Amino acid sequence: MKRKPIKRRPLSWHTRHEKEAIKKVGGKPLKKYGYDGKVRGRPVEVREARKDKRFQINRKTHRAMIRGKGTYIFKKGRKTVKVPAKKVSKMIGSGKWFYDRGINYHKFVKVDQIFKRK
Repeated sequence: MKRKPIKRRPLSWHTRHEKEAIKKVGGKPLKKYGYDGKVRGRPVEVREARKDKRFQINRKTHRAMIRGKGTYIFKKGRKTVKVPAKKVSKMIGSGKWFYDRGINYHKFVKVDQIFKRK
């Protein structure tokens, strides 16, 4: 008996853009939850701001990025910037993390902090 091929859903807009950004810097996208991929053995997280004026940083992922000496790739349109996780820690400060939906702790980094105006 011949098996039917498995139908796979197309990747979401966000996932597709994450994978492209990671491959562009020479990394390998991951297929699990947590950070998005690895470049030279270190974690990479892609954050993108489409309509919003800020990037959301999740606490659990950020801690993994700090432990692994990782890097964030921030995207706004076609512009991309790589920023080490330690530098992002300085940007978000040491205050309380926001909490919503019972599970997600997060802070925000403004687009202007990442893409400094000249």
